[in-house]
Amino acid sequence: MAQTYTSLKVVVDKIKRHPLLQDIPFETIIDYTVDFMRIVGVPGLFLDQTTLLTISNYRASLPTDWIEMIQVRDAETKIGMRYTTDTFHLSKEETKVQSSEPTYFIQGNRIYTSFKEGEIEIAYRAIDIDEDGYPLVADNPKLFRALESYVKLQNFTQRFDMGKLRGDILQQAQQDYAFNVGACETEFLKLDLGKAESLFNSLKSLLPRDHEFSKNFVNTGNKEYLKIHR
Repeated sequence: MAQTYTSLKVVVDKIKRHPLLQDIPFETIIDYTVDFMRIVGVPGLFLDQTTLLTISNYRASLPTDWIEMIQVRDAETKIGMRYTTDTFHLSKEETKVQSSEPTYFIQGNRIYTSFKEGEIEIAYRAIDIDEDGYPLVADNPKLFRALESYVKLQNFTQRFDMGKLRGDILQQAQQDYAFNVGACETEFLKLDLGKAESLFNSLKSLLPRDHEFSKNFVNTGNKEYLKIHR
């Protein structure tokens, strides 16, 4: 589903309306927000980005806003690269065994490729930020409620562990979070008509599409037509 985005500062104002959450530092809410987005993990919470990376000595640094890889392809040939199965992918050059297909490997904040020099294009998921460097989140009331419930649950759990909160209040916070995060996941997994058409076309295919990965799934959602020869 298409989304507009708003600054986390707007969400923080909503969260701090709760009398027990007014003293939470802004930085703590940012940390909770990033944790929440990673835990829930549905695609609609993140931005889909693409960028070119220059490979030097088999490696390149990933973008600072990188969260999760979608796909990698050779920038020149436009052929999709698969994740390596080579257990010695990081061996020194003189001991490397060249793969018949271009591959990559991710470790830390770097991506390593099976070729020494070149350029790749990556499609990845990222957390966008505003002009002040704060995360942008989808402008969606169900997301706001789920995020507030997560922050409340974390705060209330700490208070309960210190003996400053009753168990029934914590239990209610747990129930609220379970309900709101479920509603949020359902909201972001909904298909609009265009996405539904692409999905149904891919499911109704009679002929196996064995090369969609290398072609970056460009034609996966195309309708299949069978020609009848008379």
